[in-house]
Amino acid sequence: MPKAEFDRQQKYLWSLVRQAGWDKAVKGKKYCRFSAYLLKTFKVTHANALSPVEMRQAIATLKPYAAKEAHNRKKKLNACIMAHVARHGFTLDWLHENMVHWGYGDSVRALSYKQTTELYALVRKTLI
Repeated sequence: MPKAEFDRQQKYLWSLVRQAGWDKAVKGKKYCRFSAYLLKTFKVTHANALSPVEMRQAIATLKPYAAKEAHNRKKKLNACIMAHVARHGFTLDWLHENMVHWGYGDSVRALSYKQTTELYALVRKTLI
């Protein structure tokens, strides 16, 4: 039986699930957190079975978890940049001076996740 294509809201829901990390298996179990959430809250086993109201409720539930996980991912990447610079014997002043020179400003925290990823690649390339 062919699977139905996700509509816009279902694609958005699944992107939030992935951003929040709820698509990974729970440690020591054979299911993911999102499957458990669907079964416990809505008594369904798949997101296709949700009504539009339930879909909005699931999206509203997942938004804060996805935002928190995105924030944690960015903090971890910032720490990786700082550690990489320190590991190669440079100071944070060196990093900030070069960030200004490369056009990223002088604050790692002020960058978006994409810019931070680009900066990390640039720092790694520079400090080989």
